[in-house]
This record gives sequence, structure tokens and C-alpha cells, in this order.
Amino acid sequence: MTTIGFIGTGHLGSILVRKFVETGAIKAEDIYVSNRAPEKAEQLARETGVKAGDNREVARSSDVIFLCVRPLDINGVLNELGELITAEKLIVSVAGDFSLQQLQDHGQARVARAIPSITCENRLGVTLIALGENATEIDRSLLLSIFGAIGDPIVVPEDHFEVMADLTSCGPGYIAALLREFALAASWMGIPRDQAEELMKKTIIGTARLLEEEGFEELISCVATKGGITEEGVRVINAQAPKMFCHLFQATRAKHELVKGLIRDQR
Repeated sequence: MTTIGFIGTGHLGSILVRKFVETGAIKAEDIYVSNRAPEKAEQLARETGVKAGDNREVARSSDVIFLCVRPLDINGVLNELGELITAEKLIVSVAGDFSLQQLQDHGQARVARAIPSITCENRLGVTLIALGENATEIDRSLLLSIFGAIGDPIVVPEDHFEVMADLTSCGPGYIAALLREFALAASWMGIPRDQAEELMKKTIIGTARLLEEEGFEELISCVATKGGITEEGVRVINAQAPKMFCHLFQATRAKHELVKGLIRDQR
């Protein structure tokens, strides 16, 4: 029997706990949770049947410890756990910008990182997984199994995390922002904004279904017939979108570097 602990039951932590229990990926009685506001962990325990305690109780009772806290809070949590971070434990961080090496520096535990997507609420989307040098094949299989119950996990090199997270974890927010602007532009053309948004929602759901079978280029070719209206719109996107996405990656990279610098300053 493997016991799983979750330190941090904010938005993402609570989603993971609920979905792992709901799908049967982890039994409720094998999960321990904690939060800096104890009442939040206790409320989640009442709702799901998991056990609640403080950080050290969770670490002491768990074979696998998920750190579902902000990057700048990880050092403090690991320092609090201290001697409980033993070689028998697997530490899994779901925070960005706190590296595998930084996790390893805190003790003898095996380490991994996982970046889920909010789409795991619907048991869809991708979870990025990076494994530390001391992680075992059993660790790999366990993470692929439990995250496979709520989406599609993929093991990737840690140095690919930032760009891939823009595509996966951040992707739903970026896509929603693009669709919002598309609907807003339609409202400038006289279409009621709420109606434009509803049309976009239904269209993106249908498009996602088509993309399960078609690649991007194939779908564009099916819609943008030669000499047609859609082809003109695609030309505009092809001309203007690359610059926008380059700026997006530059902005997110700068933010990553800022957070990494703040983490380094804590040591």
C-alpha cells in the first residue's frame, strides 16, 4: 500500500485530491492532506474522506509527498519537514521554477516534478512529468498511473518544462484570452457580445473534437478553401500571430527568470 500526502490544498491541490479520489486512482483512506489554513484541509477531508493533519504529520505518514504550494513557499515547507525527508520518500513538486536539483538539495528523498493542467477537472489535458536522477521505475510507473486517470501524462526533460507548460498548463488561459478577443472584435461589428462568446464556445468544443482526428494543417485546409473567405482570415493570422507568440514566450521566460532569482535569494 502506498500512502500519498498533499501539502497545500489550494485550487490545484484540492482539484488533484478530488479527482484522484473520484477516479479511484488513489483510495481516500490512503491520502493525507494539510494546508497552512487547517480548516481548509479539514473541510476537504470531510468532503472526500481523506485524512487531514499538519505538514509534518502528512510527511511522516506518506510514502509520496506532493508539494502543491507556490514556488516561493517550497523552501520553507521543506525546511519545516527537515529530517522527515528520507530516502524512502518520493517528493513531487507541482510548482514551476523550483528545480529537481533544488528539491534534491533538501534531503535524501527521491524527487520528481509534475505540471498538471486545469483541464484535469474534466479528465483531459496533459500533465508534464520530470523525474530526478534518483527516481525509480516504480516512481515513474506510479506517477504515470495516477495522472493517467485524469488526463494524459508525458515524461519530458526538465529543461523543456517552461515552453511546454505554456502549451499545456497555461494553454487553457491563453486560448480563452484569444477567444475572448475574437468575440470582442465581433461585438464591434454589431454582434451581441454574449452571443459571440456562446458561438465561440460551441465552435471551439467542436473544433477540439475534429482535432482528435486531424492535424492543424489538415483542418485548416478543410475549412480554408482556395480563394475563399477563410483563406483571407488565415493569411492575417499567419502574418500577425508569430510576432505575438514570440512576445508571449519572451514575457513568460522573463517571469520564470524573476521567480528563479527570488528562489535563489532565499538560500
